[in-house]
Amino acid sequence: MSKKRIIIPEPEEGLKFIDVHCHLPFPRPKKNDKLPSDEEQYYNYFKDGGVFLITSSIDMNTLKMILRFLKDKDKIGFSCGWAPQTVTYTPKNKYDQEWKEWIDFIKENPERYLAIGEIGLDFHHARTLDKRNKQVEVFKKIIEITEDLQKPYILHVRNAAEHEYDRDNPKHRYNKRDGVNQEILKILKIYNIDPKRVMWHCFSGPEQYGMNLSKQGFLLSVPSSAYGNNRWRKVTRNASLDSLVTETDSYYQHPFLRGPVNVPSNAKYAVAAIAYLHKVSQELVSKKTIENAIRFFGLELE
Repeated sequence: MSKKRIIIPEPEEGLKFIDVHCHLPFPRPKKNDKLPSDEEQYYNYFKDGGVFLITSSIDMNTLKMILRFLKDKDKIGFSCGWAPQTVTYTPKNKYDQEWKEWIDFIKENPERYLAIGEIGLDFHHARTLDKRNKQVEVFKKIIEITEDLQKPYILHVRNAAEHEYDRDNPKHRYNKRDGVNQEILKILKIYNIDPKRVMWHCFSGPEQYGMNLSKQGFLLSVPSSAYGNNRWRKVTRNASLDSLVTETDSYYQHPFLRGPVNVPSNAKYAVAAIAYLHKVSQELVSKKTIENAIRFFGLELE
């Protein structure tokens, strides 16, 4: 017997929202590029109900793209990230120089960015022990270097799926279903990082963490893909509305499809998904998630 398809109400007309994590601008897909221009995405976002937009860099290239894009824009800010994928995939002949350049920017320009991130661990993109240890080492270094800046942190947290376990080290703690979650929490505790300064971007579970992290004071970001994918919805069904914000991670995490077609204005679909799951109005979710984003990033809006 096939499962009954869940029908979630569309986002309502006039809905307000904040996308707390997108990638605009970003290197565009080489094939099947169906995205509107960066300028169109920006202007459509506010036309569709966006209140403020927060984009995220993942390396020096995307940081430079963002700095150029923001020059003539308002109601937009950015988080400054060195993503775990960057740790794994940056060529060795470029890594040291770009890492130094990124650290120098972080230290010398705290007034220019809203948060540090995305940073974290991704064991889908690091499948051997040495690559995973490298991500852990760099994550610790970033916390050490930045903890006195008192900036919020945006975390990228992705556990290894069963088929991605390190077969050469089968009993290692990194192979656990929540191995990355546990490692992240351990490191945050070592450096005494206040949970209220930490957002788990595109939160994907495991499900028991939704309630536990919420109770500890962490912020959980619900992606637009939660609208069309129950996996992304259910992990926050036991989390307090006071701990939730909305994002698109665009051009990833489309509300209906996988692939490079998502845009920041689709954050309204995350609002609709949260409202459906929590059995409250979209208007209430809009209000709460905007308040949560303003508080977390210290935004000053009219």
